[in-house]
Amino acid sequence: MMKKNSERNAAIRFMKKLFILFIPFIALLAVYFLDDPFMVLKNYERYDQTPVVLNEGHVGWQMYLNNRDTIPIDSYIMGNSCTMAYQCHEWEKYLHGGRAVRLFGNAESLAAVCLKLKALDKAGATIKNLLLIIDKESLHNDRCLTGHSNILPPAISGISSFKFQKEFCQAFFYPNFLFPYLDYKLFHTYRPYMKGVINPYGSTRNPVTNDVLNPREKMIKEEGDKYWENRKGEFTKEKMKNYRDGKYREAPQVLREKQISLLQEIKWICRKHDTDVKIIISPDYLQVNINPADVKTLKRFFGKRNVFDFTGINEYTEDIHNYYEPGHYRPALGKRLMEKIYEPYILSPNAKSPASPSPGTI
Repeated sequence: MMKKNSERNAAIRFMKKLFILFIPFIALLAVYFLDDPFMVLKNYERYDQTPVVLNEGHVGWQMYLNNRDTIPIDSYIMGNSCTMAYQCHEWEKYLHGGRAVRLFGNAESLAAVCLKLKALDKAGATIKNLLLIIDKESLHNDRCLTGHSNILPPAISGISSFKFQKEFCQAFFYPNFLFPYLDYKLFHTYRPYMKGVINPYGSTRNPVTNDVLNPREKMIKEEGDKYWENRKGEFTKEKMKNYRDGKYREAPQVLREKQISLLQEIKWICRKHDTDVKIIISPDYLQVNINPADVKTLKRFFGKRNVFDFTGINEYTEDIHNYYEPGHYRPALGKRLMEKIYEPYILSPNAKSPASPSPGTI
């Protein structure tokens, strides 16, 4: 009897210690479900009022769902983070009544673009216009990126809701997210090590169109030309020393069998919807030309008048004032590029506009 009591007491002590051991985990789990730092546990009316850096694929899709019943969205800006240079209100000037939303992803792949178009098609969306912003990396990637920052929502990717939610719950407990998040939550002070987790600039997106409100524009306004002088290190990194020297450089060909299959699917959806497609290959600060064979392939799928290559040495890449940093260019340049690609429709009275079946429709 005494032996049984002793064993029972030992078991109770063990359970108490185990419970104490799990208290921090339980507390953190409660924080996760109460705070919903990634804004994925439920739907929100707005996604522009949190300091946490969110999953752009999820946010863009939710913003589209939030607004599609009240705004006749029929035009989409897709591609990588360089879509920040293309403002929906500027693009809408060429769409004759079309309403646009930005559905992008950081380091977006052709696979992700294809899945988003399929999801729109499945949802019964009107896809009247597509502005696709890409670079050689976008064309090279034939798979969707993983991880909580890039995973696409179930409605787009087809994965289960459990798998989607699990990705974020696990990411919350990783030290490289948890420590910066708790630090900022407790002290409301941004520190350099929080980069990529916390956004210190306040609202950085339009709550309807998902356009970027880039804080660097304010810095440029305040600093003028000193903005680029003060950030000379960003533009002259060691890995860039052999570029921008006036010599022609060409990227290797990246469009192979898998990528071409994805392009075929994208073309099929756009043809089904009679979509006016415009593809912009971003002006690379390093002035490396995209491979001509890849440009030729894109034109074969989408038409010569719909693919615009701004890579290499040109008036756009020569001017450092067009760039926030080597990886991203400004809306002022995006506006100029849109003027360039839509110029034939503006100057020629006989040219059909993108609002009707046009030379841009594939």
